Amino acid sequence: MQLADERNLSLFKLSQLCDVSYSTLKNAEMRGSQLGVPTIERICVALGVTLSDFFAESDSV
Repeated sequence: MQLADERNLSLFKLSQLCDVSYSTLKNAEMRGSQLGVPTIERICVALGVTLSDFFAESDSV
């Protein structure tokens, strides 16, 4: 996850910050698994970004 990398956060640390399981984040990154809106919102809060910022990042990959 580029936004986590920019903040020097491992997926494990991000999972702790947003209270989403590590396996959920890893599957989304490696396999392209879909995340639900509530999960994405929790990630955004943990990263300090808006939903718009989150999706702008994923569009550029």
